[in-house]
Amino acid sequence: MNIAAIVFFLLVWVAVEPLMAAGWPRKNDSLSVDMVRIRAAWMREVLTRDNNFIGDAAILGHTINSASFFGSANLIVIVGLSGALFMEPNYGSGGGLIAMFAAQDPAWFFQCKVLLIMATLLRGLSDFIWAVRQINYCLAAIGASPSRDEERDIASWTNALTLVLNPALRSFSVGVRSYYFTFAAAFWFLGPIPFAVATILSVGILIWRQSWSDAAKGIMAIRKLLD
Repeated sequence: MNIAAIVFFLLVWVAVEPLMAAGWPRKNDSLSVDMVRIRAAWMREVLTRDNNFIGDAAILGHTINSASFFGSANLIVIVGLSGALFMEPNYGSGGGLIAMFAAQDPAWFFQCKVLLIMATLLRGLSDFIWAVRQINYCLAAIGASPSRDEERDIASWTNALTLVLNPALRSFSVGVRSYYFTFAAAFWFLGPIPFAVATILSVGILIWRQSWSDAAKGIMAIRKLLD
């Protein structure tokens, strides 16, 4: 059952990101798809509005700070968890919460569970780092864009800037979504069935928030106005 649970988790973990990027389960009314259109509109406004890029740089700077904060938090938790790999686990003989609900496992199996949580956090850390780098590229690209007084192709510049911005903010979103899988991985300590149930619930909440939450409905309304 443990093998089946971990295989199920890995399959879901690998499959959910490309599915989300494609807009599944609502291809035309999903946060991931609608935000692509909204970001393109944002980059067009950057090129055509009267004022300078200070406000846009501030927005992207806030995103850099957020990604840096999440990345730092991930790193701290990873370092804390790594200590469990170098000591003999004794939760099965104590009176802790895990010992109350889970059977005692061999040391290597306990460490496998810790490694899975660390893997989800490392995936998020990697995405946050990559998001920060890409947003810096985006800031440079916006700064290099021509002014209103210069001859320019608005459509081509909008497309080029959007191609830089979308992957950056998508990486940030992927990093945030990794916490859903960290939550599910933590339930493996309670056994394979809670682990599988937590995986289903985490993905279910993620899908609902992406497609049917109030935020998703608001973004959909804005996208329709832009269209």
